[in-house]
Amino acid sequence: MKAAFRWLGALFVAFSIGTVISLAVIGAMLAWKGVLTDERLLTMLAALQGIKPAPPPSLSALDVDGEQPSFDQILHARTRASLDLDLRENAIDKALGDLRTLESALKSESLRLDSWKKSFDERLASLQTAATEAALLEVQRTLEAIEPKQAKEQIMKTLSEPKTPGDDPMEDMVRILKAMPLDKRRKILAQFKLPEEIEKLSEILRVIRLGGTDADLLRDTRGQLQQQANP
Repeated sequence: MKAAFRWLGALFVAFSIGTVISLAVIGAMLAWKGVLTDERLLTMLAALQGIKPAPPPSLSALDVDGEQPSFDQILHARTRASLDLDLRENAIDKALGDLRTLESALKSESLRLDSWKKSFDERLASLQTAATEAALLEVQRTLEAIEPKQAKEQIMKTLSEPKTPGDDPMEDMVRILKAMPLDKRRKILAQFKLPEEIEKLSEILRVIRLGGTDADLLRDTRGQLQQQANP
């Protein structure tokens, strides 16, 4: 009798162990296949502890009867979006092309204005030079026509005027005397007798000896040529 109870006890233990092992194997397979998720496991544990799970959403909350877009509609929407993108890209390309055209036109206009300004400046400088030459020639003729003593007095008054950036009395007198006939110049220079007059005459002769404005022009021209040769 005891042997029968012992055998039944061993059978029960073996059955319990087999059940536990089977449940563990089944649970591992379900977890491996993704069936036994954490949410379901928590739901099972809550059910074992007597906790009621949250009710599922009602069918009225789900838009089951809502109209789903068809494949053609989806394709049409994507095609329309692609066309809109192409239109935007074309608009951007056209705007860039217009900007380049405007930039080229502005550059051409700027070059034209620069050329016009340069021509105007050269013309203005030529007119100013011509006007200056005409004025100096008129002064020269006046000095030649009056008495040498009076001419000397006018030259001294002119040389007493202050030098400015646009007016150099010494430069003008040197140019006038250099252009004057030799006999007229000799008679005028012979009138320089007082110490201050002799000093002015010495300064005039020094400027003539050094070349005056002609030498300055030659030096400036040579410097510009050297700068162009060695940029």
